[in-house]
Amino acid sequence: MRRYRTFRAFLSSRPGDQLRVALSALLLVSVSIGFIIGSFSRIRHSLLRLCGPASLFVPGNPAAERVVSAVDAADRQVPGDRTCLMRSLTAEALLRLYGFTPEHRIGVTKATDTEMKAHSWLELRDDVLIGDLENLSRYEPLPSLEMVDRV
Repeated sequence: MRRYRTFRAFLSSRPGDQLRVALSALLLVSVSIGFIIGSFSRIRHSLLRLCGPASLFVPGNPAAERVVSAVDAADRQVPGDRTCLMRSLTAEALLRLYGFTPEHRIGVTKATDTEMKAHSWLELRDDVLIGDLENLSRYEPLPSLEMVDRV
């Protein structure tokens, strides 16, 4: 019954929101498959390379928060588990498709004496768009991916 209500809500939403949720679902599945057969850098490079030309065909100019909420909605409905890296990569591609330039951050923290823990998130104008955690400040950010790409 819950899925039926969700589908009805999807159908009653604005066409732009429907498009963003559908694109998000497609990207989430593509990124998940991509991680099985490829590396993070190759997937990210391919997605970002496609965003420029594809942006000519994507209508609308939604707020960044609206784009991210489409990724969140799709993530809740698409079966399977995804990591923060998969969600942030999907959101980054979709945001860039709409002309935003978020900063993709990856940070690490010490989980135990012998283990590290990593987390991925997106920032835009110093606001965390996706991947915000209550204890995000515990994560030491690595150099931004944009800086790494330039090297």
